[in-house]
Amino acid sequence: MKKHLSAVLFFLILVINLQSQVNYRYFVNAGRIELSEDRNTEAIRNFNIAIQAKPEQFEAWFFRGIAKFNLNDYAGSLIDFSETIRLHPLYARAYHYRGIVNDRLSNYYDAKADFSKALEIDPYNADLYVAAGATDMHLNNFDAAIRNYDMALLIYPKYSSAWLNRGIAKRMLNQNEEALHDLNKAVFHDHFDVEAWVKRGILKSELNDFSGALEDLGQALKLDKHNPAIYFQRAHIYLQQGDTITALKDFEQVNILEPRNALTYYNRALLHAIRKELPEAQALYKEVILINPSNIYSYFNLGVIEFELEQYREAEQNFSKAIELFPGFVGAIINRSLVRQKMNDRKGADSDHQNAMAIVEGLTQRGEDPEQLLTKYADSGYFKKIIALEADFVSGNLANQRPQFRSIDIKPFGMMVLAFQPEKSPAIKSKKNQYSDLMTGLVNGVLPDGLQIVWQCEPLDIIDFQTISESKAEVMQKLPYEYQQLTQGVLELTRDNHSRAYGFFKSIPLADAIGCAAKVNEAAVLYAIEENRLLEEQYVRSVTISQGGPGKEQNSRTNSVNMNLNQAFEAIRQSIEKNPKQPFAHYNHGNLLLQSGVFHPAIDAYSEAIALEPSFGEGYYNRALILLFLGENQLACSDLSKAGENGIEEAYVVIRKYCSPQQP
Repeated sequence: MKKHLSAVLFFLILVINLQSQVNYRYFVNAGRIELSEDRNTEAIRNFNIAIQAKPEQFEAWFFRGIAKFNLNDYAGSLIDFSETIRLHPLYARAYHYRGIVNDRLSNYYDAKADFSKALEIDPYNADLYVAAGATDMHLNNFDAAIRNYDMALLIYPKYSSAWLNRGIAKRMLNQNEEALHDLNKAVFHDHFDVEAWVKRGILKSELNDFSGALEDLGQALKLDKHNPAIYFQRAHIYLQQGDTITALKDFEQVNILEPRNALTYYNRALLHAIRKELPEAQALYKEVILINPSNIYSYFNLGVIEFELEQYREAEQNFSKAIELFPGFVGAIINRSLVRQKMNDRKGADSDHQNAMAIVEGLTQRGEDPEQLLTKYADSGYFKKIIALEADFVSGNLANQRPQFRSIDIKPFGMMVLAFQPEKSPAIKSKKNQYSDLMTGLVNGVLPDGLQIVWQCEPLDIIDFQTISESKAEVMQKLPYEYQQLTQGVLELTRDNHSRAYGFFKSIPLADAIGCAAKVNEAAVLYAIEENRLLEEQYVRSVTISQGGPGKEQNSRTNSVNMNLNQAFEAIRQSIEKNPKQPFAHYNHGNLLLQSGVFHPAIDAYSEAIALEPSFGEGYYNRALILLFLGENQLACSDLSKAGENGIEEAYVVIRKYCSPQQP
């Protein structure tokens, strides 16, 4: 149960006047220290306070942009660097860094404009020329890139990265000897540049200097023995030399270091198949499919292996899966025909053969015999060659394929509960990222002396009224009736006594802000009771958003909502109707809608909560998860950026997986 309700307890605390009381310079310096030690989320918290205190000062915006960039939040860093430029139009570093962000986001012409402006302000900055050269490389404008690297080297002749990048650009223009010269310079000026050793090793292998290539990659591994890319490249050089055994060892090392690298499992499977080690190949193709269930070629090659192992039923299933993913896959169709012959399915075999013939005849333009083409397509070796040379896999995903949600467990933040807490209690550890005055004039204005409502993301069992001089009983006796009931209800929640908690919340009349808070808690408790019942019946798993199109916006649960959920919806409705300015009520309403599979109304509810409290990180986060599920990635990533900015560290995990563009 605690994974739902007790996962999130939110209190409220009054905000101080930051404009007058915050030491701007202190928080900027504290953030820079955190930034230098790679504690980026902590740095953002400090910069947030500085920005709230003096939003007209550019430094905090600039450094917060760097912290967000380090967390792969490129959309968020773009906003912060743009604000820096608005506040300080002649700050070259802001243009420089925004150019790099635009480059990461594939906004290459915007990046070029930023670098151009930065160079107007700071024309003798070699770093700027290198950054501009990288954008030209991404635009395949290698001559322009070389000119930028020339300028960088004119300013700073020992600039290893400029030599390295210029060498790569020249390699792309097939100027191999000049490229080798530049890569030699890169290694000479920075002996510890792993990438320079690797690039030079690859170039040497292309020039058939295999011993030199292996020597360079060996040096790269001395510098970084845990880099899977180096083992991967070295394996290919061993393959060029015909040494499949050593190549396999390097590929195996890649998967030890990077267990989800589908391409490497695939290459290992190919090599084992070539060596007629069929069971080993079969197991590895299955690993690829586990990582990427849409990998057409693995189903095909797995079918070939199973055919050779006389596992005809499994072979038919895998050829069928390949055809399902690519209906025009002639090789899979004709091979399934052969499998069905072995299974004495004459009708199915003839149907597949005719289907394959029809596709081939439609494609034949060079006068080739369709029957010979069928034989060619049926040859698994032909497809292995195509796959080995042309397939594009990146960590388990085909190029341009939408990320698979099933590979990560993303859980939305749960329901909220409001409670009292004695003022200045040692048990309170205020939420580091934000404070809110949401209940000013609603509850805190009528609280008895010594009590306030605070907002904090902590387990329920932190509530302890004995942390002040008076005993818990003495504190309770001083509270008005409604306050006693609300407090007793929350205390019952710490013991997972949901029915008793519900009784206390239900007894509070809906007359004022306390009654509204009680209704919010009542809805949370009713939802918790329902989730407990469903878990006991093993009816549902924990609440997650999982892979798959949204389809209808209702699931089987929505059509027969349990009475508890009906009552939870009604409690939230009453609270919002009494006071529509409660962000927590709208947030809990969004959660109820989300768990019922009603996505667009849930988005609307979270949007209401955010409109009422713009720093509502949990609201941004949950809304982002729904947007990701609906395929609205750009909007989702913007929300995740705001969630991270407002202290939701989990947002950066999701950003890193689903919002960070693949680099060319």
